Amino acid sequence: MRYKNIHSVLIHKRCEEQGISCELLVPGDEEIFVLQKEDRKIFINRGVSPYVSHMAATISENKLATNTLLRNHGIPIPEFMFCTDLQQDAVSFLKKHKPLVIKPFDTNKGVEIHMNISSQKELEHAFLNVRKVSSHAILQQQAAGKDYRILLIGDELAGVLLNEWAYVTGNGKDQLEQLIEIENDKRETEGTAVYDRNFKMLSPVPMEDVVQALALQGLDFQYIPRDAEKIYISYCGNGWAGALAIDRTEDIHPDNLQLAKKIARVSAIDVIGIDIRCEDIAVSHQESAFAVIEVNIRPSMVDHEYPTEGKPRRVVSQYLDYLFRKSHHE
Repeated sequence: MRYKNIHSVLIHKRCEEQGISCELLVPGDEEIFVLQKEDRKIFINRGVSPYVSHMAATISENKLATNTLLRNHGIPIPEFMFCTDLQQDAVSFLKKHKPLVIKPFDTNKGVEIHMNISSQKELEHAFLNVRKVSSHAILQQQAAGKDYRILLIGDELAGVLLNEWAYVTGNGKDQLEQLIEIENDKRETEGTAVYDRNFKMLSPVPMEDVVQALALQGLDFQYIPRDAEKIYISYCGNGWAGALAIDRTEDIHPDNLQLAKKIARVSAIDVIGIDIRCEDIAVSHQESAFAVIEVNIRPSMVDHEYPTEGKPRRVVSQYLDYLFRKSHHE
């Protein structure tokens, strides 16, 4: 079978390597796999398996509930509020905590996440866009620092990524407009070989993000960066918004790893992606600014397997090992 998405290819090929039967529950629908080894059968939906409860999954899909749960257990969460319409309390929250991130409370894949919101006009624009995909919005103080993703599988560290914001590098000749066009064209046309298939690993950077990022730097599309000058064209660490995945697994501070494991226990999620903002994952959260942005019950494993930079991590194989090792004890 020719799978359409890279995650399905990885699951299928790694199952072959480990002597695991791997079939789609519904042919053509790559969401649910049926895995079988000897007399043990397991249904999975990416990172979701029978070993995570329905309640944990329900809470994780609701950003408000997740934030509240984590905060109640002393996890560092930026200030936030739940917003169904733009009343005065939302404007007051903006004035007190700007810049803000505005995002839907019940979606994923970076859909309609708006960053660096500092004015009422920007707030109104972001809120209207969020309402296109969700009935409610989360307004959250934007944490300072860089974006990291920590992946845990069965309480064991699987990988850490620095999700570096998309950027272009100057050559002393071309304007930003040309450099950005070249970068996005490259992302559209260049791929990565994954077994017998070729997949695009980097998403084009949305122009709305580009315009906002340049404005925050006081730049326009006609600016000519110096040779080797690095210009960020997005400040979003989500891969769907064009962020690069750089492996930092060996750099994580033990305190930060223990905090991540606490988050997994509190959330009751056995395979979890934890999004963090801090200046350096190698520095303890007790010694520097550190904020948990989001937890993910269906974390992508692809970027750990094929990072933009750094050591590839065979996290899909680790996931399969975990599933069938745990099945022995059920």
